[in-house]
Amino acid sequence: MKKLAFFDLDGTLCCGGGLQVEPEMIAAFSELRAKGILPVIATGRSYYEVKELLKQLCVEHFILSNGCYVRLAGKTLLDAKFSQTEIETILQIADQYQVSAGYFNQEGFAITNYSEIVEEHVTYMGIKEVPVEADFYQNNPVNFMNLYVNAALEKEVNKELRMVADTVRFAPLAIDVLPKNVSKGAAIQIFLNSMAGIQMETYAFGDQNNDLSMFQLVDHGIAMHHGTEELKEQASYIAKTENGVLEGLKHYGLIS
Repeated sequence: MKKLAFFDLDGTLCCGGGLQVEPEMIAAFSELRAKGILPVIATGRSYYEVKELLKQLCVEHFILSNGCYVRLAGKTLLDAKFSQTEIETILQIADQYQVSAGYFNQEGFAITNYSEIVEEHVTYMGIKEVPVEADFYQNNPVNFMNLYVNAALEKEVNKELRMVADTVRFAPLAIDVLPKNVSKGAAIQIFLNSMAGIQMETYAFGDQNNDLSMFQLVDHGIAMHHGTEELKEQASYIAKTENGVLEGLKHYGLIS
C-alpha cells in the first residue's frame, strides 16, 4: 500500500510566522521518502513564497494557494484562476464593505490599498514588502484573492461572495477568496485520481479551518495542539504537544 502525507505549513510545519523548519523536520521528510511514503506540501501560500522551503525539504509534489495550484512530479495538474469579471465582482463587494483586497498568483501579489488591518495582517504573517497595485489583475493572472476582514464582518461579506467564490479563513484578519469548488481537499482528490488503481493510505497535518477539507477526505487527520476546535472535531488524532507533526508521524509509525 502506498502512503501519502499532506502537510500544511503555517502553524503546522512552520511556526512563529516564518517559513522555517527545524532540522528534525528535514530528517523526518528524508525518513518518509526512504520508507516510500510520499510527502506533499499543502498550503495557502504561493510558489514564490515557498520555493526555497520546497528545495530544503526536497519536495517536488505540492498543493499551493489552498488548492488553486497543484503539481505532482513536475507536472501541473491544476492551475485555477479567476476571470476578470469574477474579480471585478469581488472588488465591488470589497468596496461595498470598505475593505482592502489582495491579488495572488504563483509569481507574486499586490493589494488594492494599504490599511490598518492590512498592516496588522502582514505583521502577523511576517511579510516585509507589500506592493500596492489596484489594477494588478488587468495584466496578471489571479489564482485567488484575499479580503482583509475581521471575524465580525466575515459573515456579511461571505453572503455577498458565495455566488462567485468560495471563502476560507486562514488568518485572524484575512480570508482567502477562491474560485468555486477549489480547496485543499479537492486538490487531494486530483492527486488520488492521478494515481488511480494504486491502493493508498492518506494522512493530513493541519491547524486551521482551511485544512478541514483535507481532514474530510484523508484516512487520518492530525490536528495540531493549538488547532481550531472545528478541525479537532474532524481529526483522528490531536497532538498533545507543541511538536505536533513529529508526534503525529510517530503515533502512526510513519517515522521511528
